[in-house]
Amino acid sequence: MNVRGRRLKQQGDEVTAFTSSMAFDGRIATHTIRTNMAHMISLLESGEVSKKVGRSCLAFLTGASAAPEPGVVAEDFHQFLEQEAVNALGVDVAGYLNFGKSRNDQVATAIRMELRVQVINLLKALGELQRSILGVVRREGNKVIPGFTHLQHAQPVTVAHHFFAYFDCLQRDVERLLQLYPRVNLSPMGAAALAGTSVRVDRKRVASLLGFDGLVANAMDAVSSRDFVVEAICCASMVMLDISRISEELVLWSSSEFAFVELSDEYAASSSIMPQKKNPVAAEIVRAKCGSALGSLVAVCAIMKAMPYSYNLDLQETTVHLWRAMDDALSSVRILSGTLATMGFRAENLARSTKEDYSTATALANYLVEKKEISFRQSHAIVGQLVRISVNGRKPFEATVVEQMPRISAKLARRVGISRKELRSILDPALSLASITTPGGSNPSMIPNELENRCQCIRSNKVRVSKLAASQRSSEYRLRSALKSGMKEVRN
Repeated sequence: MNVRGRRLKQQGDEVTAFTSSMAFDGRIATHTIRTNMAHMISLLESGEVSKKVGRSCLAFLTGASAAPEPGVVAEDFHQFLEQEAVNALGVDVAGYLNFGKSRNDQVATAIRMELRVQVINLLKALGELQRSILGVVRREGNKVIPGFTHLQHAQPVTVAHHFFAYFDCLQRDVERLLQLYPRVNLSPMGAAALAGTSVRVDRKRVASLLGFDGLVANAMDAVSSRDFVVEAICCASMVMLDISRISEELVLWSSSEFAFVELSDEYAASSSIMPQKKNPVAAEIVRAKCGSALGSLVAVCAIMKAMPYSYNLDLQETTVHLWRAMDDALSSVRILSGTLATMGFRAENLARSTKEDYSTATALANYLVEKKEISFRQSHAIVGQLVRISVNGRKPFEATVVEQMPRISAKLARRVGISRKELRSILDPALSLASITTPGGSNPSMIPNELENRCQCIRSNKVRVSKLAASQRSSEYRLRSALKSGMKEVRN
């Protein structure tokens, strides 16, 4: 018997292939089998099905394959699984498999089950990326690097300061995913098609067996909402936006114009025609996949924006974009982690880049305020004029300041002088950083404490993620125990 009944004539293979989700249902196949197990256990426990029927169905599900033979034509894995059960057990037994449930609540449940796995995997990968970032800090953190605004040299910072910025933006991604998880981990099972069911199904029991923390309360909302999909893709897109910016800097820094870093050969590629090339291909693909994730976000929002309640098959198309965005985020995070773990900074080029780049001009302006009692706006004007004279005259900034400071300061504020010895401690990029006192600044003396704080953050994240993973393992044990108990009771 065809499990879709006799209301309609047999659908043609072309239409079935067009509307089918079999091509991407492999990710939720195991979850679908478990959902069927939990539902049948509930039917058994409530007495809605006989022990004989329940035992036969559970035995079939225990041996069911999550990987159909190639070329199978079916609407989705849910239909395929039920049809296989009917073919194996007969409709008088397997016909109870879908009693009190619908494809609508099943698919919503299976997607949530797979998504929580993906969220945990992405959280673990982000932890590894954060560790790679702190590895760079330990190896290279005290080196001075130009800090940029508008992609122009602004003020000198340490490598540690720059990489702590990376770490902190990724920590917000971690927090977003941790906040997303409880909203994903709610069970739609028992909602049936949209109205709930008269069949005695213990929704809380099924939710517990499947590892959910609670229920999606309203049956219509349970089957028709995909806001958790949109939110998950948003989180993945934010991860991609952050690591795309990091990748962009690696592309720039590895270029001949910057030459700040040397990427490992493992994450680069040569040219098919130019033998000298070393192209940062891994970082480039990370940067490109960010666009794919954003495209998935827009696509899902466009699918959802005018869809009436409750379930419509349009929702099926959101799942493809969900897995694509999560896959892109996970693979990109892992690749970037490896890239950072194996790269090195080129100290001589960093030193050359900050020499005579005027990036300590702000330190000089602050010095005039603090030591010479000139207002900041006046000192800003004085130093700006000195930079202009240096640039136009192609003369070293230090010499320009020593020679021109008295004249320019007298013109714009009041006459002050500054010795060459004083000036060197102010204009030296490394020495200037020691004057920074604000928390979160780039003073090298702050690195050890900042590093320990972030190591503690990683440890805390690991504990939280481990608890989520442990909860899922516990639910798998509960399901196995309930399955074993149910089948043992039936045999007795």
